[in-house]
Amino acid sequence: MSHSRFLYFIVIFLTINLHLNCLWEREYKEAAKYSIQKDTDLILVPFPNYIFDNHSRESFQVSNYNIDDLKDMLIEHEISLDDLKQSWGINEDTKDFSKEVNYTSHYTHYPYDYKIPIWIYGPNWVRRGVYPDEIYQQHIPGIASKFLGFKFSNSLDLKNYEKIFIKTNEKPQIIVTIVIDQAGTQLYRTHKHSYPFLKELSLQSAYFPNAKVMHLEAHTAVGHAAIGTGSFPKDMGIHSNEVYFFQEGQVKARKAYEANEDRLNLSDMRVNTLADEWDVFQNNKPVIISQCYAARASIGMAGHGSLAGGSTQDGIQRDKDIVLWQDGKSLQWATFQDAYQLPKVVESFQLYEYYLKNSNRINSQFRAKNRSEFQQKLSYFQASEYQVKMDGELFRAMIETEIIDKNLANDGITDLVYLTLKATDAVGHRNGWESKEAKKILEETDLEVRRIFDFLRSHYGDSFLLFVTADHGAAPMPEVSGASVLTHKEFFTHLSDLLPKEERNRSSVIKWVTHSQVSLNRDVLSKFNLSEGEVIQKIKEIKVNGKPFFRKVWKISELD
Repeated sequence: MSHSRFLYFIVIFLTINLHLNCLWEREYKEAAKYSIQKDTDLILVPFPNYIFDNHSRESFQVSNYNIDDLKDMLIEHEISLDDLKQSWGINEDTKDFSKEVNYTSHYTHYPYDYKIPIWIYGPNWVRRGVYPDEIYQQHIPGIASKFLGFKFSNSLDLKNYEKIFIKTNEKPQIIVTIVIDQAGTQLYRTHKHSYPFLKELSLQSAYFPNAKVMHLEAHTAVGHAAIGTGSFPKDMGIHSNEVYFFQEGQVKARKAYEANEDRLNLSDMRVNTLADEWDVFQNNKPVIISQCYAARASIGMAGHGSLAGGSTQDGIQRDKDIVLWQDGKSLQWATFQDAYQLPKVVESFQLYEYYLKNSNRINSQFRAKNRSEFQQKLSYFQASEYQVKMDGELFRAMIETEIIDKNLANDGITDLVYLTLKATDAVGHRNGWESKEAKKILEETDLEVRRIFDFLRSHYGDSFLLFVTADHGAAPMPEVSGASVLTHKEFFTHLSDLLPKEERNRSSVIKWVTHSQVSLNRDVLSKFNLSEGEVIQKIKEIKVNGKPFFRKVWKISELD
C-alpha cells in the first residue's frame, strides 16, 4: 500500500471516529434538553455501562448464564469473551455457569438504555409492517388519540407516521397498552428464542424496532409518564424515579409522587394524561384501568384520576379511575383513595394467599415458608413467575368484571386500560438481563401477553387496539461488563471536601441530584466563596477503582 493511500485510510478512520463521537454527544445533549428542570445546573454523563445509583450493594445472589446467550451481547458491548472466561474462571468447554452478582440499573442515554421496540396492533386502524422510523414513547398517546378522533392537548406531530394509519371512522372499543418493564432491545437480542408470540405480533402489527427513549432519565416513573402524557420531563415534571438531597447529615431521597405515608403528590405530574382528558371529554363514561405493582408506573400512565384538571361537559362529578399497585406492608393491592378506586375483584389477588393457592401450579424457584418470610422476600416474588401470572390474571379479571360483565364493552365509548408487566425489570436488576433467570421471565411474560391478546380477541374480535412497548432498557450487569458503581452517598461525600470540616455534616454544595441532573446550592456556594467551575472539577475528579467515573459534566449552557 502506498504512503498516500495509507494516509487516506487513516484520515477516513479518524473522520468516522470523530463523527461517531460527536453523534453520541449530540444525542445525549438533545435528550438532556428535553429533560432539564427549571433549577437544573449540570448534566452528569458516566462512562458507558457505569452505574450511578443509591442501591445497597451489601447482598449478592447467584445468577446463571449460558455462553451462547452471552456471545452476541458481549460483542455488541465490546466485552472480551476470553477475558470474561478468565476473570470468572470458566473452562473453555463450559456452556452453562454461575456467578455471584449484585445489581444493575438504567438512567443514561446510551443505546442499552434508550433502544426499545413498539408494537401497534389493530387491523382496522393500522397498516401492518416493519417501520424503521425513529419513534418515541411520547408518540403513543397521540397515535391513540388519532384513532379516538379526539384532539389530545399533548399530542406530538404525527406527520411522519401517517403511512401507518388506515382511514376509518370506526373507533376501537378498547385501547390496551402493555409495558414490558426493562424490556429494551438488549433483552430481546440476548434471548432471541424466548418471545415467540411477540415475534408473531411483529408480523401482524405496525412494528417499530428502532423506537427510542428520548429523555433523561431512562427510569420507570419517567417512561410511564411519557407514555401516559405524551410530554417530556421538562414540561411534565416527572424527571426521575427519585431525587436525592442532603439533610441532617444524611443523604435522603424523595420518590416521584411521594408526599407522606398516607398521601401522594399527583401534582408532581404537571400535565394531563390522555386518560385524564379522554375521561373529561366523554363525560366520565370511559373505564380507565392502570395496573402495575409499582405506583410510579400505574400513576404515570393513568394520570390524576378524579383530581384531574377540567370538568365534564355536563358538569358530572369525575369518577375515580381504577389505578392500583402493591402494598408491601399489607401484601395487598392498594390505591390512593383521594383520586382512584379499587375494584372488588382484587380481593381474590392478595399476594401471599395467591402464592399459597398457586404454589403447586406455577413452576418457580421462589419459595417462602410463611407470611413473614414472604414479606421479607417480596422483591424476589416480584421477580418471579408468580408475579407475571398474577399480573395477567388480575388484569383480565378487571376487564371482565368492570367492563364486559357490566355491558360497557359495546357502549360506543372507548375504554383505556394499561398494564405494566414488571417482573422483567425486577429480575433484570437483580440477576442481569443477560441471565437465564431473565430469560425465563421473558418467556413467561411473552406467554402472558399471548393470553391477554387471546382474551381480547375472544371478547372484542378485531375491535381493540393494542400497544406493546418498554419503558427503558438497562446496562449490562457490572460483573459482566467490568463497569464501576458509584452510590449517591459516595457522590455527596466526595463533594463535601469542598467545604470546611465543621460544615460537612450540615451543608452541601448540591441542592439535589438525580442520576443525571444536578442542582447546585447557590447559597452554600456563595457563603463559602465557591464557583460552579470548582464543583464541576470536583465531580470530574471522582474515581472508582482508580478510574474516572464521569465521562462528561455539562453546564446547561453547553447543551446548545
